[in-house]
Amino acid sequence: MTRRIALAILLTVWAILIAGCATAYLTTRSVLIDQLDRAMKDKAASIPELRPPNSPPINKDDPQSTPARTPMRQRITEDVNSDRYVVKNAAGQTLSPPAGGANASDIEIVSAGFSTLADGTRQRSLTLSATVRSIDGSVVPVTISYQKSAVQLDALLDRLALSFATFGLCAGLVTALVALKVSRAALKPLHSTAEVIGTIDPQNLNRRIDPAALPPELAPMANRLNEMLERIERAYTQRQQFLADASHELRTPVAALVTTAEVSLRHPRSAESYRDTVVSCLDDARYLRRLVERLMEQCRADTLSHDETPEVVDLTPLLNQCADLAATLGDGHGIDIIRTLPTSFHFTTQPQRLRSIITNLLSNAVEYNNPGGKVELQAKPNGHFLHLTVRDTGPGIAPEHVPHLFEPFYRADKARSTQAGHLGLGLSLVQSHLHALGGQIRVESTLGTGTTFHVDLPIKQVAKAEVSTASG
Repeated sequence: MTRRIALAILLTVWAILIAGCATAYLTTRSVLIDQLDRAMKDKAASIPELRPPNSPPINKDDPQSTPARTPMRQRITEDVNSDRYVVKNAAGQTLSPPAGGANASDIEIVSAGFSTLADGTRQRSLTLSATVRSIDGSVVPVTISYQKSAVQLDALLDRLALSFATFGLCAGLVTALVALKVSRAALKPLHSTAEVIGTIDPQNLNRRIDPAALPPELAPMANRLNEMLERIERAYTQRQQFLADASHELRTPVAALVTTAEVSLRHPRSAESYRDTVVSCLDDARYLRRLVERLMEQCRADTLSHDETPEVVDLTPLLNQCADLAATLGDGHGIDIIRTLPTSFHFTTQPQRLRSIITNLLSNAVEYNNPGGKVELQAKPNGHFLHLTVRDTGPGIAPEHVPHLFEPFYRADKARSTQAGHLGLGLSLVQSHLHALGGQIRVESTLGTGTTFHVDLPIKQVAKAEVSTASG
């Protein structure tokens, strides 16, 4: 990864350098060629064919500023480093000096280009148009073919290209070294974090990533990883505690069953005594069966094996079935079930999970209620959520017990739970089913007044419904 980052930085810098150097080279080349063309244009105004007769020289030190008296053929075949020119009139005839006079401002560049000579050197060629005044005063248009050696220009451009290439190569190499060093320094915290993550296992789930050791941009990622590790540690701890509690719960009835059988077999006994032993063993076996069934349900609730295909159900009949079952449990204690339900409400859910949620909440409300008490079941669609309420008039739950209510095998009233054969798995199942359905649950309890469970379930389809109240 370090090499890839360094390579990406290097390629980016080189691309910028190449583009910048190419732009600078082309701009400089354009300026130099333009200056050369202007110099050739200005010099063309001083050639003898465009100067009036008997005009004074422009520069006494410059032989070209004085009227040349050498033949045209000789001037055309001068050394390659000298300027070469030909002046023709509109008829294509080559003019000989003196022809008249012209100013540099009257000369215009018609075309320009480079040409290569036989010896491999290049020259700059310009075609210019001008108007000169002849001796008799008439205006004569002329065409000037002006040529100048480009050896010095090419040498300057070659040096400029070499300088830009050398600068770009050196700058790229320096950038590569800097990028490699910076990328290694930037990724060093990630390597340290990877080492920390590599040491996390079931025996070291308490290890965390230090966000301060990472760049600020990676601190949110470290915080999210720490939160994930905390959830995993909590889930693993709860699972270990669940296994320990389940083992403890299973050990007690199994030990009682074995002890009862062993004591019964030590001495010969009457048929009635053996019958009592069998009845006692049967009670323990039933308790074991109920415990195993709840454990299996708890495991299925936490896995995909318990998932069922969501379907559209009518909420009211489903809640009435759960309330009827709870009313049967409360008949012996005079507990009344009050229902405030919509007349009809259809939505998409997993009915078995929902039925388990309501049944467990109502069973707890009946079991931990006062004789002659009441249990209220309410259902109310609220926007995109279905709000369910189960309220009882029991003794309430002490505040220190509320945070632990949904832990497996937790019993707030241990003595009463043991007498009733309560396993402490009902609320844990409720929470597992709610997590699977994407819902939430919260508890409100006041000692001496009662407990209320609030359940919020997301719904995909909302239907208008009338609310009816009934008791049973």
